[in-house]
Amino acid sequence: MITVQEAEALILDNIGQLDSESIPLQQAVGRTLREPIVADRALPPFDRATLDGIALSSSAYNMGNRSFQVQGVIAAGSPPEDLQDQKACFEIMTGAPLPKGADCVLGIEEVDLEEGVAKLKDNLALSFGVGVHDAGSDCEAGATLLEPNVTLTAKEIAIAASVGKSEVLVSKSPRIIVVSTGDELVPIEQKPEVHEIRRSNDLTLSVALQLSGYRDVELLHLTDDPERCETELGSALERCDALVLAGGISKGKFDYIPETLIKLGVAIRFQRVSQRPGKPMWFGQFSQGRARMPVFALPGNPVSCFTCLRRYVIPALRKWSGLPAPKPLYAKLGHDITFKPDITLFLPVSADPRPSSELWVTPTLFNTSGDFVSVAKTDGFIELPRKRSIFPQGEAFRYFDWPQ
Repeated sequence: MITVQEAEALILDNIGQLDSESIPLQQAVGRTLREPIVADRALPPFDRATLDGIALSSSAYNMGNRSFQVQGVIAAGSPPEDLQDQKACFEIMTGAPLPKGADCVLGIEEVDLEEGVAKLKDNLALSFGVGVHDAGSDCEAGATLLEPNVTLTAKEIAIAASVGKSEVLVSKSPRIIVVSTGDELVPIEQKPEVHEIRRSNDLTLSVALQLSGYRDVELLHLTDDPERCETELGSALERCDALVLAGGISKGKFDYIPETLIKLGVAIRFQRVSQRPGKPMWFGQFSQGRARMPVFALPGNPVSCFTCLRRYVIPALRKWSGLPAPKPLYAKLGHDITFKPDITLFLPVSADPRPSSELWVTPTLFNTSGDFVSVAKTDGFIELPRKRSIFPQGEAFRYFDWPQ
């Protein structure tokens, strides 16, 4: 068996990177940006009012003038105006361009408007630039606003839209096929016999992948038939970009997946990791021309399957999409833990944020790697390293939250 760190390195070092494509900005949410977004003009492009009120010359007020003739009204979207008299003003709306000759905006609640005259109080703190968002104060023309290799969320979409990027270059959305295996599995709408269980792993993996930004997911179920297994997997390898399998990878007589994948030309990188849960995990690659398709074969027990997806598959897909590795999270143990086997333990936990901003966690001991009911009550898991058996309360360990 290899260690968790060795397994992680083998996956990330071999994952490569997805091709890119140009798509409409409205369709780009959740995708990885693959080009810089550059300001096509200064932002804001003009001196703009930050509140509703009047635009005037601060020097005129500070020299003693308290009454200003209203020269007109400037709405957002109006072209710039000229303030023709320092003893005049404009009514102005939030977002409108500041008229030439004015240098500040006074809020409407400070103004008494009567018959086209704005009367101001004494002792107002009026100075150059008050109530004005200066042209170019956010960025200059040509400034890089977004670097490549970020996820496009609402705020990034807003920036791209503001500089006229109606199309953006992004990583392609990979087509992922999630495969469940086993004669004991029946569809969720079917009433199972005593010896059968409903399929849940494939749906769980599919939802977790979609929550992580990978929406093009197909589900496929295989019975324990080696010939059908070979035919169906061969077809799946030809039409997808990544393959994620659940079950059929241990050493039982009906665990055909590893030998079938190898027969189909998938190059094995490793099988079996020194960890609990998830020891039988398998990773390989299938060559498609110049591309190398990642193939993840996860244990069939629900806790093992879900944990391995979060620990290995999702980080690998992030790198594949061009995203940098996220900063590791750490959490402090809420009570002592003793674990004697010389392997890494992935321990499900419930999060307990403290007022100090520290994250503490309470371990949830589950019956077996099939105890998904207990795991459903947790928020993630911590990684307890091998070559130790005592893990004291208050010590911080690597924390992984479940996809949500």
